[in-house]
Amino acid sequence: MLSLRAASAARSVPILRRKLITTRTYATEQSANPTASFYKTFSRPIAKVMILAVFTYQVAYWSWTKLEADEAREKIDSEIDILEKKVNEYKESKAAGKTESK
Repeated sequence: MLSLRAASAARSVPILRRKLITTRTYATEQSANPTASFYKTFSRPIAKVMILAVFTYQVAYWSWTKLEADEAREKIDSEIDILEKKVNEYKESKAAGKTESK
């Protein structure tokens, strides 16, 4: 036969189990935290906006850098053309001076 203690312990176990089961929370349950519900609702749209903003910034930065590089290249090319013309003029004047001295 069961002693009185064993009988009362057997009866208290299901009560403890019921208490544990009723206090469990699952991820699918709604939380009362307003911050968590905000991020649960708006995390994807915020992430999409941030990604689009970074992409737009990168495109604008790349375009600006390309335009500056093209401008610098054009300036350097024009300076090279001017210097080549001067060199050709000096060569022609030197060649003309040699032909006259002969």
